[in-house]
Amino acid sequence: MALKNKEGWLYFLGEIDFKTGERYQYVKIGKTDYDRPVSDRSNDHQTGNPRLIVEFADSIRTNFIDDLETYMHHRFATKRVHGEWFLLDDKDLADAVKEANRVNDLLNDVLSEAKGVKLLSQSESNGSTVEPDSTVEGYYKSYVNHQKNRVLHKLQQDFITIEMRKLTSTTGGLEGVATQTVVAGGQKFDKKSFEAANPEIFAKYQKTESKMSKTFSISGKPSAAKSYKELNQDLKKAKEELGEINTASDSLVNRDASIEALHQKWLELYEKEAEEGIMGEYYSLKIQHACADNSEINGVCKWKREVQEKTSLDTAALKEQEPELYAKYMVTQSDNVRFSVTKYRSY
Repeated sequence: MALKNKEGWLYFLGEIDFKTGERYQYVKIGKTDYDRPVSDRSNDHQTGNPRLIVEFADSIRTNFIDDLETYMHHRFATKRVHGEWFLLDDKDLADAVKEANRVNDLLNDVLSEAKGVKLLSQSESNGSTVEPDSTVEGYYKSYVNHQKNRVLHKLQQDFITIEMRKLTSTTGGLEGVATQTVVAGGQKFDKKSFEAANPEIFAKYQKTESKMSKTFSISGKPSAAKSYKELNQDLKKAKEELGEINTASDSLVNRDASIEALHQKWLELYEKEAEEGIMGEYYSLKIQHACADNSEINGVCKWKREVQEKTSLDTAALKEQEPELYAKYMVTQSDNVRFSVTKYRSY
């Protein structure tokens, strides 16, 4: 996800017992928009809370509030208890505040680039391909290194997920670690069959819109298939051996020390992904800004921006004006089983 310039405050709220003065180690790492003071959030949480809500550390003003908050939630996943609440002793809290300030400084370094890219995305590119200078080559090399590390951590994480799925089998998940549920298949309009059977009506409900095409892509972006071929093949084999799971019961597998260890390792890799990910986005933004009005930097990136006319079926109009015909081509998709690892530890 590209970095987004949005002002706000990152805060660290905690609780103190009114009667004893005891300071708890639970800390809420959250955000407010820049025009809303942190005290408002404190008051929100104070209502109905028998303990005093206070700021355990100075709030951080940032130009990238959504990115910074998300990063912190991922980066300290092993300390995350539930939602936005983390279990942090004094050292952990100091480390979290230090890391938030470090990353905020990093993000502020690309504030001008973020604003520039937003403006550049509103106008068409000039169709030119330019050669990278040494600075851009440096950005690209750094981006590739961080992205490769990120991909590796994700692959290692996926292997752990496979082990968790084996332990889960057809149950509802691993207690406090992962959930497995059957998701009912939704309904989908079968456009292909509709067009084949009703070509004239299909043509009648075509609509043409002018839209700015502005997809940005990094050339040679590292992927599991390209950067770690053998490991990726091993993962595919492991998935095939696992087989397809089509059902999930309500029962859970009791959590033991070995399952907790798998979860811990998964969360540690999740934290590493966050570190590599934020750096990848940092260099990606610098590269995108360097592309400027051009459509491409040779061997580095492509950012062709042009107004295109796109024709598509106006399904909303079809549904409104010919509801029976529309309903005839609605098909129910198959149920699927969803497996999700819990991105925090509440045990």
